[in-house]
Amino acid sequence: MKIFIDNLKKTAEKIYDQIGGTEEKHIQAALSIEFDKLKVPHLREPSIQIYYDSYPLGFLELDFIISPHGDLQEYLIIEMKQASKIDDSNRHQLKSQLRSAPLNNHEIINKVTKGILLNFKKVEKYKEGTNVIPEKKIDLEVWSYKDNKLIFEKI
Repeated sequence: MKIFIDNLKKTAEKIYDQIGGTEEKHIQAALSIEFDKLKVPHLREPSIQIYYDSYPLGFLELDFIISPHGDLQEYLIIEMKQASKIDDSNRHQLKSQLRSAPLNNHEIINKVTKGILLNFKKVEKYKEGTNVIPEKKIDLEVWSYKDNKLIFEKI
């Protein structure tokens, strides 16, 4: 998974350099284009059924599901954000998605056990008429879900 994460970071920074600060849907489209170029098997904006107490409530749209390839041995969700930082509401959203994934009857979605929060930093400072790009352009966190707990994974 390390090679996949390293490539994802490089790709996200490339996108940030070209269109960072635009709408999230445009950044998502650019990431999908880069996945196609890199031959990363993915689903863009698939629907996932959300469950409460094993009862379906409705559908949410995920940003991406990535299929195993290269050093990535499992299916995972990528949830994109565009904010100054990743916060607990983002983690809670991913937890809901990971908790519901195994209950779905879709042959790919029900195999998902990990997720990535990928945040494109929204804050650039402007000083003396010039923009100052943040040192860290993106934040990335990897999480798994087990025993009703979201577990942070060091990468």
